[in-house]
Amino acid sequence: MSQRAAHALAETTVVDTDVHITVPEETIATYLEEPYRSSITDSPHPMFPSSSWDQRMGGKIDDYFSTFTGPEDVREFQADFEIEYPIINTFEPLGKFSQPDLAMSLMRAYNDLLLDKFLDDYDFLGLAAVATQRPREAAEEIERIGDNDQIVGLYLGTSGEYPPLGDPSNDPIYRAAEDHDLPIVFHGNGEEFMFDFPLHNKGFNNYFEVQSLGHPWQQMATMASVIGEGVPAKFPDLNFVFLEAGIGWVPYMMHRMNKIYRMRRSEVPLLEQSPEEYIRDQFYIGSQPLGEPNRSEDMKRIIETLGADMLMFATDYPHWDFDHLEELDKYLQHYFTETERQQILYETPAEAFGLSI
Repeated sequence: MSQRAAHALAETTVVDTDVHITVPEETIATYLEEPYRSSITDSPHPMFPSSSWDQRMGGKIDDYFSTFTGPEDVREFQADFEIEYPIINTFEPLGKFSQPDLAMSLMRAYNDLLLDKFLDDYDFLGLAAVATQRPREAAEEIERIGDNDQIVGLYLGTSGEYPPLGDPSNDPIYRAAEDHDLPIVFHGNGEEFMFDFPLHNKGFNNYFEVQSLGHPWQQMATMASVIGEGVPAKFPDLNFVFLEAGIGWVPYMMHRMNKIYRMRRSEVPLLEQSPEEYIRDQFYIGSQPLGEPNRSEDMKRIIETLGADMLMFATDYPHWDFDHLEELDKYLQHYFTETERQQILYETPAEAFGLSI
């Protein structure tokens, strides 16, 4: 990093919209209701299903994720990466759990842990977990924790969810979110590819293929469902955030859905505007994983297409494929004005999450 770039980073306020804390099963067990607490503490076998893929490449990729577990780790991350405002989440994707009782119990346990371990005694910002297996029960959970000032959004996994997240059965969740002025944060998970695309998961021969497709496919499916079912039209004061699928898929989806909308408007009667207009008005996109074009001007055009009022910075730390701030900032400093740069790194996430910082 050049001295000029380092100085610019040091002088810039930064909001990181996606920082993950690991919660070991034995830790979350202390917050779970019975019988699930004992299912973890009394059994040597993991309760949470996981991928069969070798994501660590036989140990070639370090697993920092398993050691990033407490408030002191977040403080060290802030200092090392010069991140003033990390927005943390602590959750196993809940959509993959076939047992509704377990999913709802985990939702409450994760939120209690978030409040107890990271928010009550610290000035962190966090996302509350939402399980969609029972939407009315999820709405009750939003009512329970939604007025906490440090909870700035609601985390919905986009892997394993059924029905798709735009389905009207989920309206109680969106209504409660809008009532509490909390954005919906959609987050994919590559490990859960087996739940969303089982035939592809069995057909691919390496994790390169799964990792290339899993997150964007999940987010594209979610965006199509949310727009197609008219969720932003029904909840016009609700913001939607998409994390961990990069940014290149968003222009494609906006423009493709515009075309389908013009040909099949009768199928989406709730939409009074084009899909792109709803996305530009209510949707926000996290930058990670940014992608690495061979020509830097290609990234410039993608960022310009999204606009500084939609794009937000995210590290996805401490996952093995996380982005350092410099990966986005090298484009911002080279191609964009300081006003646009500050909007992406601070002002747009402040608007999306309603931050008073």
